[in-house]
Amino acid sequence: MNVQRIALTAVCIAIVTVLVAIVPVPIPATGGFTHPGAIAEIFVAVAFGPVIGGIAAGVGAAIADLVLGYGSFAPLTLVAHGSLGLLAGYLGWRKGWQGMMIGWVIGGLALVAVYFLGEATVYGFGVAGAWAEVPINLFQVGLGISGILLYELVRRAYPQIDQLAGKPAFQER
Repeated sequence: MNVQRIALTAVCIAIVTVLVAIVPVPIPATGGFTHPGAIAEIFVAVAFGPVIGGIAAGVGAAIADLVLGYGSFAPLTLVAHGSLGLLAGYLGWRKGWQGMMIGWVIGGLALVAVYFLGEATVYGFGVAGAWAEVPINLFQVGLGISGILLYELVRRAYPQIDQLAGKPAFQER
């Protein structure tokens, strides 16, 4: 990983952290919260690929958990949101609208499944408690469609965004 990719990853982690932490909506059934963070997570994944997408989504959302006082959820959040970013990036990066949509759906379902399994077993909410959060997590993931739209708008205004995560198309002298 070069310095540019490390810096880009750090900025993306910060963007995800801010969007997750800016509007936390509490969920009484589990004591967790929902947020619009999937917008940033999907944007980062489809713009910069699975590695940066997975790291930024997982680490950024986990940092937000820690900052907001939901530290006990941070490990589960790291895996759930990391899965969303990794899968959305792997399936959607540089693969057009269809790939981005498939990545968003598969990554979103992975996030919901990881939270469901973790809350039902490790966190002890049982199936009923974990099930209560499924619609809220689906709504949260649904907001990710805005990340795809945002990426398309940014790409039209700044086509060089596609060069940030990959090899540059030119060499400086």
